[in-house]
Amino acid sequence: MLGRGALFDRLNFAVEQAEAVEARHVLDVGCGSGPLFAPLVRSGIRVTAIDPAPNMLELARAEAARHPDGMVEVQQRGWEDLLEVDEYDAAVALGVFDYVDAPGELLRRMGRAATHVVGSFPAPGLRTCLREIRYARGGVSVHGYRPRDIVRLGAEAGLVVAARRLLGRAGYAVRFSRP
Repeated sequence: MLGRGALFDRLNFAVEQAEAVEARHVLDVGCGSGPLFAPLVRSGIRVTAIDPAPNMLELARAEAARHPDGMVEVQQRGWEDLLEVDEYDAAVALGVFDYVDAPGELLRRMGRAATHVVGSFPAPGLRTCLREIRYARGGVSVHGYRPRDIVRLGAEAGLVVAARRLLGRAGYAVRFSRP
């Protein structure tokens, strides 16, 4: 499944996993425009959202304003500034590992901040190659991951794969947990 189907599948997976671990507070890393806010808030889950891009923050703050006070907090910062320890029940990064050159460090920081980590990982293949070509002009790398890469990254971050969903040919949605 390519395109929008995989996008919605990974959003649904993240919400399902947050509910499965009975999360009360979720960190949304690289929140973009805030597509996770509404389904998490509907489940009674508070969200702290971070993104370094000013244009995304503007959209995220507009989305956050649609929810009850105190349920969504939006902060301008990148994952590199993630220093919290055990502050969240789950940390989610959808569409982020695609572009991160240090995925192990991102996963380690998320695993330190939360007991459970949910991420999406694009598979190598034609779609990823085409994205690499398109984004290379802007100096952005695009990465693809095989299942063994995902398991290895988790182990190096002190996490184990607790749940995984194939997103068609687009890649995988994964929940890691501390052992």
